[in-house]
Amino acid sequence: MSAPLSGATAPSTLNPDRLELARVARRWLGASSPISVVRQALESETEVMPEFWPELVELGWIGLSVSEEHGGQGGTLADLVTVLEEWGLAVAPGPFPSSALLATLLDAHAPEFLAPIIAGAVGAVAVGGGALQAVDHGSTVLLTGEVKPVDGGSLAEWFLLPVVVEHATESEADADWYLIHRDELQVTPLRSADPVRRLAAVTAHNLSVGSDRRIPVQTHQVRNLAAVVQAAECVGVAAWCVSTAAEYAKNRVQFDRPIGQFQAVKHRCADALCRLEEARAATWDAAELDPSDAQFPLAAAVAGALGATAAFECAKDAIQILGGIGYTWEHDAHLYLRRATVARHLNGDPIPWRRRVWQQVQSGLRRSMAVDLPAAAESFRPEVRSLITQLQQVDREHWNRELADGGWIAPHWPTPWGRSASGLEQLVIDEELREAGIRRPHIQIAGWVLPTLIAHGTSAQQERFISASLRLDLRWCQLFSEPEAGSDLASVTTRAERVEGGWSLTGQKVWTTLATEADWGICLARTDPTAAKHEGITCFLVDMRNPGIEIRPLRELTGFAMFNEVFLDQVLVPDDCVVGEVNGGWSCARTTLENERVSMGSGSSFGPGLESVLDLSHRTGSTPDARVVDVLGALLASAQALSVMGLRTTLRALSSELGMAAVGPGPEASIRKLLGVEHEQRVQEVGMELLGSTTVIDENEGAVWFGGFLGNRALSIAGGTSEIQRNVIAERLLGLPRDELST
Repeated sequence: MSAPLSGATAPSTLNPDRLELARVARRWLGASSPISVVRQALESETEVMPEFWPELVELGWIGLSVSEEHGGQGGTLADLVTVLEEWGLAVAPGPFPSSALLATLLDAHAPEFLAPIIAGAVGAVAVGGGALQAVDHGSTVLLTGEVKPVDGGSLAEWFLLPVVVEHATESEADADWYLIHRDELQVTPLRSADPVRRLAAVTAHNLSVGSDRRIPVQTHQVRNLAAVVQAAECVGVAAWCVSTAAEYAKNRVQFDRPIGQFQAVKHRCADALCRLEEARAATWDAAELDPSDAQFPLAAAVAGALGATAAFECAKDAIQILGGIGYTWEHDAHLYLRRATVARHLNGDPIPWRRRVWQQVQSGLRRSMAVDLPAAAESFRPEVRSLITQLQQVDREHWNRELADGGWIAPHWPTPWGRSASGLEQLVIDEELREAGIRRPHIQIAGWVLPTLIAHGTSAQQERFISASLRLDLRWCQLFSEPEAGSDLASVTTRAERVEGGWSLTGQKVWTTLATEADWGICLARTDPTAAKHEGITCFLVDMRNPGIEIRPLRELTGFAMFNEVFLDQVLVPDDCVVGEVNGGWSCARTTLENERVSMGSGSSFGPGLESVLDLSHRTGSTPDARVVDVLGALLASAQALSVMGLRTTLRALSSELGMAAVGPGPEASIRKLLGVEHEQRVQEVGMELLGSTTVIDENEGAVWFGGFLGNRALSIAGGTSEIQRNVIAERLLGLPRDELST
């Protein structure tokens, strides 16, 4: 077996069998459709069938998602999507996507027509190019008109075409669908934006077709499945663009530095990866559903809204980063831009898809995010239910102590403070407590402090602080940020000087949450001013009642004072309050537990903020105009993708417990952090837009939405600004070089 794939070009699937399918497809395409074959198709005067077509047919991939009883491979839509992503990555020639789409549709709606398609006859499905007109004569219809452009139509033998009966509303949405052979039509190849896979115009001249050729499929079913098929190929296109741009940025030197060190380039690459991962998550989610599932139309609409747009934008970004070389015919980037452009304008325009997302949600449809837990999960439930029974027999005021002492507050932590719970056990605990209406206490800043003590603290420190903090008998604040050391914590200047019995701390901290209420603070201070930035820093535990500490509330733009400035003036910290090694504080600051928390959200996949926006939209009493619908649809699509990223992160963590081969960490968690905060900010802004002028009246509903808007300004600043997050994504996920000035 080949080495696992990673990075922007790693397959979307998390299923080990499909990962192997992706590897097989990538190897086969690399051998059968190298870039020389793609270039040959590009330069050819007419489109011809690729030489590899018979072998492709022999592999059975056209019928990959067709049931075995109908002559297919018996796979699922997710299997087909796995190969289609690799097809996009290779920007391969040939009408495989259109033939596979037609085969999948016929399998569900008219399997009697499948045999020639499975055997290699090329199929095409006309989406986005109008409809033929028909006069109904009972057992036959008389067809006239033209449909164009049809993707894959240049080589197609069988066409699935929309037909609008005379006197009906002349809209493709009201169309019937007929399967018609090329010999009955006039097929005219068109000069195509993507010459590697060419388009065609299809014309019917008073063509009489029997009613038996009508395929009992509805237009929305055709479009939804076509959207997922197209999005899968577009994910491959976008992945190539992101990977190629990042690789070039690592090595291209300008002004004596790799261009990947420039923040502007980093951010463009990071944003491109974010778009790719949104589209990847949405496409994967839709592909995992059966097209007959009630939630499939919503999932498909989200994939339609994100897939082609991601390919189109990532291709443009790649050419921008490649610069002059990207603008040449010799470079392959324009091949991907061409493929993306065709997709963007054939069933990939995001505006109609965003409208469909909004319509689906307005009708009450929601996409539930859940993990089907294996039978092994049941072994954990009796103990959790026993805890719940015990809790229900004591006063609520004692619940926190019972939960803390039993290791239930942070069950993923090691015993005795947690339960060393596996990911599966954590999900069971969450499920059972939620079902019983029991909320675990939020330990706030202690949630960051205690893992550091577990990893680096002495046994005396652990005994003194951890259990008391879990019981909420001790409260904490974090003394990290300084006026000149926000995201760049390595630049802390607070001094720690050796004195008899311990250390004397002097300096200023800022943005300190809960400082006025905290009993203790965890503090970074510089113990060796001559050492490099990340060295010479030590981690201390500071009693907030010590002499020399002055706390000044810091009033934020909201008018409230949640944050504080903390001034330390020769504050004595004894030696037993040093965490870890002296001058080893940087590792303490970056500590995370190896067994990270595994969780799964509940309720709407859109989140309470966006649900409030939808409620506000509904209460206006009239249908929003097209601009508002587009904005809401975009928000809904983004929220859905973010929710799927969370699910994918959970599945990765649970892979071995779900009987899957370990698939390793993915990029979803890091990207979700960045996109999530910016999404929440946008939600508040859209809510204000819907509220209109009432927003600026600082009372009642206006105060709620405006207050939320002001409060959310902190989301893209706290914990590392969005700009720093983009640097981190570019450096850690795409491998771009760090800026030497920041090391």
